[in-house]
Amino acid sequence: WLKTYTRHKDFSAHLANALPLLDYVSREFEQAKLPSEYALVPFIESHYNPAARSKNGPGGLWQMITSTAVHLGIKVNAHYDGRYSPVDSTQGATKYFTELNKTFSGWQTILMAYNTGSSRLRSAMKKQGLKTASINKKLPTGLDAHTYAYVHKIQAIACLIAEPERYNILLPNGVEFTPLITIELGNKYKSR
Repeated sequence: WLKTYTRHKDFSAHLANALPLLDYVSREFEQAKLPSEYALVPFIESHYNPAARSKNGPGGLWQMITSTAVHLGIKVNAHYDGRYSPVDSTQGATKYFTELNKTFSGWQTILMAYNTGSSRLRSAMKKQGLKTASINKKLPTGLDAHTYAYVHKIQAIACLIAEPERYNILLPNGVEFTPLITIELGNKYKSR
């Protein structure tokens, strides 16, 4: 995945465009005392595009399905879909990763659970007598190949950001942006 991402000449530009959202998401995860690597998930899910839509139903920055969003307290109805709000969806993602951290041990297992669904992963692990998952051993068996690759993708992006010179890429140094903040609009502006 490192080779795949370093082949993209626009990696630095893409990262620069994502900085306001990446900064916001990173601060939210830091405040929740969650690993900062989880803030890289939207790179894989939506390329940090809050308006991203999948033909299979997931949507938004975190590419959540409706049932997961509703479970996490994100408002989804005929008038409003909070999956497309960076604030609402990130609050939901923070809640979800907090739940996953209580349910599973090991960051690889937690990322796999986010990708494939916690119930599916828990069931597969229980059937196979596993306490943690392993991407290298492809355990538990029977999951989609994308789930095993998911963790490698996150690792690759983390490595590129942590050691850009090692991979001969330029990060958007010195790029200035206005940090995003949450503004409450009040009940008058909330959907019914």
